[in-house]
Amino acid sequence: TVSIMKLWTPQLMTFLCMVLLSVLGVMKEKHSWDEMFIEECWGEPTVIECTKKCSRALKCTNKNYTCCWTYCGNICWKNKEIFAGL
Repeated sequence: TVSIMKLWTPQLMTFLCMVLLSVLGVMKEKHSWDEMFIEECWGEPTVIECTKKCSRALKCTNKNYTCCWTYCGNICWKNKEIFAGL
């Protein structure tokens, strides 16, 4: 049994490392740094608007809404209510 352990241990470790690297590669492709920066919501959202949180990927389910940050966290707000920049 000891000789079988000696043979399988390096192969198992190699397999686990390859799986881990492939998972990390997919996660890196999924979230680019450009998508991680979000704009500030300009205005004061209501309590109800503060409950409409963005997903972990900083996306909104409704296409008419955009993820932006406020005093109550990252929320989905209507596109027309976000200031595009100075």
